[in-house]
Amino acid sequence: MHYYQLDNRKVSGKPGDLGVVYDADNRFLALGLFDPLSDIRLRILQTRQPRPIDESFFSEKLEQALALREPLMVQETTAYRVVNGENDGFPGLVIDRYDDTWVMKAYTSAWFPYVKMLVTLLVERVAPLRIILQMSRHVQRVTEGGYQHNQVLHGPAVEGLVRFRENGLWFEADLLEGQKTGFFLDQRENRQQVREWAEGREVLNVFSYTGAFSIYALAGGARSVLEIDVNAQAQAASWNNYELNFGPRGDSGKSLRQIRGDAFEQLAELIREGEQFDLVILDPPAFARNRQSKANALQAYLRLAQAGARCTRKDGILLAASCSSSVRADEFYRAVDLGIRAAGRTCRKLLKTGHALDHPVTFREGAYLKAIYCQLG
Repeated sequence: MHYYQLDNRKVSGKPGDLGVVYDADNRFLALGLFDPLSDIRLRILQTRQPRPIDESFFSEKLEQALALREPLMVQETTAYRVVNGENDGFPGLVIDRYDDTWVMKAYTSAWFPYVKMLVTLLVERVAPLRIILQMSRHVQRVTEGGYQHNQVLHGPAVEGLVRFRENGLWFEADLLEGQKTGFFLDQRENRQQVREWAEGREVLNVFSYTGAFSIYALAGGARSVLEIDVNAQAQAASWNNYELNFGPRGDSGKSLRQIRGDAFEQLAELIREGEQFDLVILDPPAFARNRQSKANALQAYLRLAQAGARCTRKDGILLAASCSSSVRADEFYRAVDLGIRAAGRTCRKLLKTGHALDHPVTFREGAYLKAIYCQLG
């Protein structure tokens, strides 16, 4: 391992080397992981006081992360985020648990020299059946260190889908080919909120993906759920999750329907047909990938809220969510409000939500998730 003092001069080194930052008076400021292959050259690990970056350092950080998640252990939940990047002291690294399978995802090659150490710590502390390494698209392109995307670091190979529980409900996820690390773990609390408000309601779930919101709504007593998604594979997975919880289609008395297609086009068709629902869920993928696309994203959120409002019955609830980190919460809420007003509807704001316990936020730019529940007049 090499240390580099970072100043205004060009610095060379390998991914995972340690970089030290000093101020103009040569006083220590920070210590972090150096990555010459990334736009983010230094991922800060330690500030204020220098200390060795070794197994003891990472063991301490991991223990803190595990302690924060302890309340989830008693909620019949076996899938959640264990390490949320820099928010847990592991910048550029995410670790998710799916029952006895754990997924470590690297957003920088700087973590590769530490992979074996982290695997050892996890095995000693939590004894998972297996640990899988995943990489962001950028890291897959520039990777150094001899690792492969979806490589099994510990335990047996993955065979098929991995099953887990969330708030007592069963789900299966494709950890090797699914979105994120296999499942949208960050929406757990919003799903539970939908469950609590779903009884007796007809529900529309837009951008339904593998149907997690739908399963929660049906478990909460929804009269029916209609899903809209463009992905046929995701819709098949939704039916699989349905049968895990309610048994074969047609035998449970739970009504689930699906429409395949573009969300905006299908919402427009529902509006033309005059269909409305008691609870409408709008949980799209990130519309803004960077600051340059923010204006277009805000317009898309407005249009989506407008269409969703037109599909919501009087006194019904509209849930609108955003996972675009470039869009601030206040900007998103204003776009939703403008969309509802453009539909000629009034809105009583019932609830605003953000990050769940297992997705802590320690800096402003890390707050990407926001949602608002509106009762429409």
